[in-house]
Amino acid sequence: MHIRPMILSFLFLLLSSVSSLLSAQQPLPVEVVQAQVSEYARSVHISGMLENKSEQNLAFKIAGLVRKVRVDEGQWVKKGQILAALDLEEIDAQVAKAESVLANAERNLARFQSLQGSNALSVDRLQQAETQVDVARSDLTVARFNQRHAVIRAPAAGRILKRFIEPNELVATGKPAFVFASSKTGWVLRAGVTDRDIVRLQLKDHAEVRFDAYPGEVFNATVSELAGRADATQTFEVELRLSGTNNSGEARTLLAGFVGHAVITPANRQTVTLLPVSAMVKGQDDGVDIYTVVDGKPVMRHLPLIGLDGGLLVVSGLQPGTQVIVAGAPYVQPGRELHIINSTASAH
Repeated sequence: MHIRPMILSFLFLLLSSVSSLLSAQQPLPVEVVQAQVSEYARSVHISGMLENKSEQNLAFKIAGLVRKVRVDEGQWVKKGQILAALDLEEIDAQVAKAESVLANAERNLARFQSLQGSNALSVDRLQQAETQVDVARSDLTVARFNQRHAVIRAPAAGRILKRFIEPNELVATGKPAFVFASSKTGWVLRAGVTDRDIVRLQLKDHAEVRFDAYPGEVFNATVSELAGRADATQTFEVELRLSGTNNSGEARTLLAGFVGHAVITPANRQTVTLLPVSAMVKGQDDGVDIYTVVDGKPVMRHLPLIGLDGGLLVVSGLQPGTQVIVAGAPYVQPGRELHIINSTASAH
């Protein structure tokens, strides 16, 4: 019958002890920073292979025997320069045959036209002669076209990236003879980015590219293409256009296949606050927990995490001037008095 009063007395004594203990605690020394907002764009990091902007497969229009090949892989060529040619003996014979057939058809047409109006020539016979001339003329046009395209010429100034043919080799119609890259189209770096990154990028965003082949050198680039759909790897391809000179203006030899590492700085920016990582009490999937100071007391806040930038948290949702605990936060207890030993501005 006396148990309940005893329990109440015990609880009263316990609460009194806790209250006395809290009141005896000294204010917790902490360091704080005053939140400063700034415009921020989180960089996008990619790595990819350097490629020519435009590569072409050059081939013969018709099948034939290769007579000569005048260039090698890696060789620079001028616009219109002959790269390779087929043996023209058979092709020239086809042109001569088409010319003879056309000449004969024209003679027949002339003879029939001289008989026009007499009973010795029907209208159908004259029309057939005219058709034969048209067909023979078309056959000659095709033969001469094939004759011209039995030679491969450089479509522009550029470089031979690959060579697939040798002299005296029989090639089929359309078989690639060379892979050619124009020197005017420039270089590009292509790589895939995630859906979270592709929405932050836009055309003409600036980027800096570094190659393993040139340690310590930086090449300026711009975003020239953005994919409109994901590929099989569920990433979106980004293309960077760059020149062959580094930031110092020095020309460098670039080759397709170089490994490049790029940092893209989006033009789209957002208002954020940069805080030291030590301000984080707990991290979660959707953000971080921090302590702010209001009227000298700690108040926990949950903030969206934009990202990490070096040793800084990039967060949103703080008003300028808000005091954030950056040292001593793990030891903060709700209701405990704080002793602020400094107050500086957060990073910009």
